[in-house]
Amino acid sequence: MSSPMAMDTTDPRHPVRGGDRILAPLCLTLATALLHLRFGRVVAVAGWTARRCHRPATEGEAASITTALRHAARHRPGRMACLELSLAAVLLAGLRRHSVTWCIGARLMPYASHAWIEIDGHPVGEPAARDRPYHVLLRV
Repeated sequence: MSSPMAMDTTDPRHPVRGGDRILAPLCLTLATALLHLRFGRVVAVAGWTARRCHRPATEGEAASITTALRHAARHRPGRMACLELSLAAVLLAGLRRHSVTWCIGARLMPYASHAWIEIDGHPVGEPAARDRPYHVLLRV
């Protein structure tokens, strides 16, 4: 059974496109398989995916991608947390020929790590206000 996300941010203002709903399970499977490789290779694949896309995704397109992935993750066995979902979002955006920025960060007291995607420096599918921000450790 998949692990529930801490927060469901399904936004009815951003409907899921049909193609995103179809490709989301494929991208989750690919992201899960990629995360079994050395992390340097995972970062290289994410960077290559972003570089081959010439147009950044819009906020609505990125929201559609994250919503489709969260929906697909509910129906999968195993761990589907922020790292798998954010990497799958990069891959799905790449299949759509759109680029998004993949971010991995951490915070202290209490320690927590998190992965997400950004459009123009703004997180997509994340809560608007946080009690403590994450310090970005990697931005691809």
